[in-house]
Amino acid sequence: MTDFISVLDRMIADRKKMTSPLYQTILAGKATERLLQGFVQHRWPIKSLWTRNILGIASNIDDYRIRRLLVENIYEEETGALSNSGRHLNTFADFGAAVGVTAEQLENAPIEPETAAVVTHNVRVCNSRESHFTSGVASVLLLMEGQPPIVDGAGVSMLSVMRDIYELPEKGYEFFVHHASADEGADAVSELEDEHAEAARDLLRRYCTTDLLKAQAVDALGKALELRHRHFDMILATSYDSAEPVFRHGAGQ
Repeated sequence: MTDFISVLDRMIADRKKMTSPLYQTILAGKATERLLQGFVQHRWPIKSLWTRNILGIASNIDDYRIRRLLVENIYEEETGALSNSGRHLNTFADFGAAVGVTAEQLENAPIEPETAAVVTHNVRVCNSRESHFTSGVASVLLLMEGQPPIVDGAGVSMLSVMRDIYELPEKGYEFFVHHASADEGADAVSELEDEHAEAARDLLRRYCTTDLLKAQAVDALGKALELRHRHFDMILATSYDSAEPVFRHGAGQ
């Protein structure tokens, strides 16, 4: 397959998060409290499995240099030590708390069919023998770490909208500092994500070497993109009513 990595990067760019009406609504400053709460609760089951999926990939890597990059990725996600932040999943929970989601609600987060489909796909391609692990690298690791910035045409990022429009406190928007949502214009992606995305590309160059494996990786990424956008559409359809007031942190308190 000609220029295999470029094919994957183009697929991700063509269906980046900002092509979803869910993210467009949030970036436009139109999100309601119920939408932001639904966003957190429905995203939680997927995000909470992230490091275990990457561990599944790492267990297959015999190249120490590349395996170490994945271990560093996992270490940062689980501790926040490399960025002097907190465990990334905990910072997402802090975002949830800022919009009114309780710890109990996260523990009992709803798993709709669209969410379950994403979870099942990710586990299968990263942690089972049904698929070669390079399908997981393409459709989970590269998809997440190689995601273009969540920034609209005016340069509004997830970080800036959470801080300036929805008026969240710093603890409430910290998650977005490190996740393709920085506040430095349309090219803003955290340095950590750049490093992790390049590690994914190195993995694919090193291990995804046959036409069959490349075709399987492309198919897995295509499926992941479709499932993910169905998941996004479900969140918007079940959690948003434009007649409800736009969320402002602390409003009515």
